[in-house]
Amino acid sequence: MRPTGVNEGPGCLTVPALIIVVPIRLLWELISLIGRAVGRYVLRPIGWLVYQVLIRPIAWLFRVLVVLPLRWVADTILAPLGRAVYRYLLRPIERGLAWCLAIVLLPFAYAAHWIGRGLVALWRAAWPLLAALGRGIAHVWRLAGIVLFHILVRPVRWVWRTFVRPVLRVLAWAWRVTVLRPARWLRVKVLKPAGAAVRSVFRALGLDTRRP
Repeated sequence: MRPTGVNEGPGCLTVPALIIVVPIRLLWELISLIGRAVGRYVLRPIGWLVYQVLIRPIAWLFRVLVVLPLRWVADTILAPLGRAVYRYLLRPIERGLAWCLAIVLLPFAYAAHWIGRGLVALWRAAWPLLAALGRGIAHVWRLAGIVLFHILVRPVRWVWRTFVRPVLRVLAWAWRVTVLRPARWLRVKVLKPAGAAVRSVFRALGLDTRRP
C-alpha cells in the first residue's frame, strides 16, 4: 500500500496558487498596458496642448508685459539716473569726506610720525645709559651680596659652629645625664617595684578594687 499524505502538499498548493496569481498577473499587465497607452496617446497630447495653448502664451505675455518693460525702464531710466546720482551727488560727497578726513587726520598722522621718531631717538639715546645703569646695579648687588656674606653670614656661621652648637650639645648631654637617665632609673628601679608591692599588699588585704 502507498503511504497516504506523502508528496500531496505541493500538488494541493499549486492549483490554488495558479488560480490566484495568474489572474492578478494578467490584471497587472492589462493595467500597465492601459497606463502606457493613456500616457502616450492621452496625457502627452493633453500636456502638449496645455503648454501650447496656456503656458506658452502666458510666458509670452509675461515677457512682453513685465520683463521687457522692466528691462527698458532699467536701461533707459534707472541706469542713467544711477550714473547721474553717483557722478553729481555721491562722488562729490565722497571727495568732500575724503578732503575733510585728510585735513582732520593729516595733522594727527604727522604728529604721530614725529612723536614716534622722537621716541625712537630717545630710546636709542637712553638705551646705553639704561644698560650701564643695569650693569652697575648688578655689580652693586653682587658686591653687596659678597660683603653681606663676609660680614654677616660667615661670622654667624663661625659663631654657630664654634660656640652655639657645642654649647647645645653639652646642654643636651647634661639633660640626658642629669634628668632623663635618673628619671628612667627612678621609674624602673623604684616606682614600678613600689607600685607592684603596693598592689600586692592591697590584693592580700582584699582591697583590690579592679574588676576581674
